This record gives sequence, structure tokens and C-alpha cells, in this order.
Amino acid sequence: MDCKRRAKTPFHAAYTLLHDSIVKKGFLLPTGEVSLPSNWNDSLEIVSMKYAKDSKSIEVKCLLMNDSMVVNIVHNNNLKTLDFVISDYIDNFDEAQNTYETKSLGNFERRVYEDILEPLFPELKSPSTTSPAERPRTEPPPQPQRPDPLRDERFQPRAPRIVDPFAVGGGDLDPFGNRGGGMIMDPMRGRGPMMGRGLGWGGVPPGARYDPIGPGGRGPDHDELLPPGRRNMFDHDDMFM
Repeated sequence: MDCKRRAKTPFHAAYTLLHDSIVKKGFLLPTGEVSLPSNWNDSLEIVSMKYAKDSKSIEVKCLLMNDSMVVNIVHNNNLKTLDFVISDYIDNFDEAQNTYETKSLGNFERRVYEDILEPLFPELKSPSTTSPAERPRTEPPPQPQRPDPLRDERFQPRAPRIVDPFAVGGGDLDPFGNRGGGMIMDPMRGRGPMMGRGLGWGGVPPGARYDPIGPGGRGPDHDELLPPGRRNMFDHDDMFM
């Protein structure tokens, strides 16, 4: 193993993961190198390092707290902190052989990027690390309308009847009685009180306007409109209209 990456403890091994995650985003040591310096692991409880990318620079300081590592990164007086349990990412550490295994590396890098680097440098954010809350929502496609098995398509509902409130009395001007009134061709004209409009005397509601046609409220008979050339109803006993 490269002596510059030699890990004396699981704490050092965890820092190598952090170092690699920072380098992947383009940050280098002040000397322009990618590899750790030879004395980076002198302390068993603290690792402090500086990195730079273009005109940006950060200072990284990691502390060992029991079985966890606390990461502090400072950029232009802005501090971001992250802590994690070392055993969640470092396993089977052998101090004699200086070997260890890593696990959940993808989750480790995601936490470093989303909790530390991207808040300090939003331009480092990539679509793969965009949180679900920031991803654009897409509307589901409209679902086709399911046919009603109880509906008979041969029968369509009738359109609702629209009544014009300003057309009061309009039915009396309709000669064919299409709106409930009528003049000449009124099938209810002249009938008795039990059949329709011919109410007669005593059958008129109080306050209603009623103009009787003949004596006693009796209307004309059905022969009131005679054919052309006829002089009276006895000359032609059939109703013309």
C-alpha cells in the first residue's frame, strides 16, 4: 500500500474516503497533488487539510469522537458540518496488515456532496444528486374514461329546458301553443273546468284575471271559426280550426 494512504486506525481509513470524495469534485491539495502528504496521519484523533479548485479554497478538519468522525469544512467563513459512524463505512480493519474494507461508498459520497460541498458550491450540483423535492414534477397522463356497463348509448339525456324570465306572457303570443299558451290553435280552449282552461264562473283563483267570453262564462263552441263563404255555425257543423 502507498505509504501516503497508510491508515493507522479506522479513523484514518474513513478520512481516505472523504479525501477521495473531495478530489472527485476537482479539489486538489495546495501543492497541486492528489495524493495525501506523508505526514497526514501523524495524529490519531485529528486530521486537518486544505484543498483548492480554481479560485476556491476550503479547509477540512476532522475529529474523532468515540466511534464517529466529525467533519468540518470552512469556505469564506461559512461552516458546514457532517458526522457519521465510522463502522458504517469501514469494516474488517486489520492494524497489523493495514487492510480494511469499505461499504456503502455511494451513500457516503452522497452525504458528503449534499450536506457539505453542494451547499457551499451550488455549481457542483449534478442532476444525479438532486434531491427528490427539487426534481420537477410531471403530471400523470390522463386516463381513458371507462365505459359504463349500465349505460345504453342509444338513449341520450334530453337537454334541460331553458326558461327566459323576461318572456312573461310570450306563450299567449304563440299561435301554435309551443310554450304552454296559444291563441287560435289551443287544444284546451273552450273546455270545461275539469279539462283545462275553461274554468267558468266560480272556478277562477282569487285575484286572477279572467275575461269570460260569453254569458255565464261559457266560451264559444268549436265552430267559432267557419270556412270561407259560411255565414253561421248552422250552415257548417264541422270545426274548421
